[in-house]
Amino acid sequence: MLKHRLVKRKTIDMKKLIMIALAVVVCHTALFAQKPKEVPEKDVTIRYVKDFQSKAKDATNVKWYKIDSLTYRAVFTDADGDPQALLFNNKGFETHYIIRPEHYTSAIKDTVRNQYRGYNINEVYIRKVKGAYSYQVKISKRTGFLWWKKESNPVTLNFDTSGKFLNEE
Repeated sequence: MLKHRLVKRKTIDMKKLIMIALAVVVCHTALFAQKPKEVPEKDVTIRYVKDFQSKAKDATNVKWYKIDSLTYRAVFTDADGDPQALLFNNKGFETHYIIRPEHYTSAIKDTVRNQYRGYNINEVYIRKVKGAYSYQVKISKRTGFLWWKKESNPVTLNFDTSGKFLNEE
């Protein structure tokens, strides 16, 4: 009778352990599935590639990223050596003028430091959509330990052209 209880208890504990391990794998996969994935140009929608080639004739160091099934981002260096990006989806495109860290405005740095403690700035760019300009700031927390760190809790902040904080996405 005692042996039967021990076997049954081990079975229940093993089932719990397997369920926990499965939940960890599913959550881990979901986190990494949300990150944009670099893809070769041949895997990008032909229309987006043609649009890119007509808008950025002098582009070098082009890298394509798949954001979701309908959205791609081309990151490249323009003729002046400045980093830029174009975001394409079925609604149109956006131009992103990437700003180097040494040129981040104090308003953006202060907002992140004071309102988003523990977050790091990943990227700042001027976003141009249909002739309207704004700043977008991509931030996230770095979590983990020792050599194994990852970006978590990504947030996109929107600022107007004067540097006034508007909202977060």
